[in-house]
Amino acid sequence: MSKRQIILTNEVAQLVETQVASGRYADFSSALQDAAWHFFVGPPSPFEEYGVTPKEVASSAQKDLDLIRHARKTGALKPWKP
Repeated sequence: MSKRQIILTNEVAQLVETQVASGRYADFSSALQDAAWHFFVGPPSPFEEYGVTPKEVASSAQKDLDLIRHARKTGALKPWKP
């Protein structure tokens, strides 16, 4: 990893220091790295956050939809009225 020197406005520096003081980040550098990653690359995938694959989520959703369809066919679900 290469080192870079950057200059932040006072407002941004205070915001980062607040995040570090809250315990969310170990140090100033990690807070800035996380912010840059989220801004330029994008937020982490929710699948990675919960430790599942998109295929597992799709499979689970399909099972739930199949159960709902079956319940509709058997009349176990009451019609919803707003």
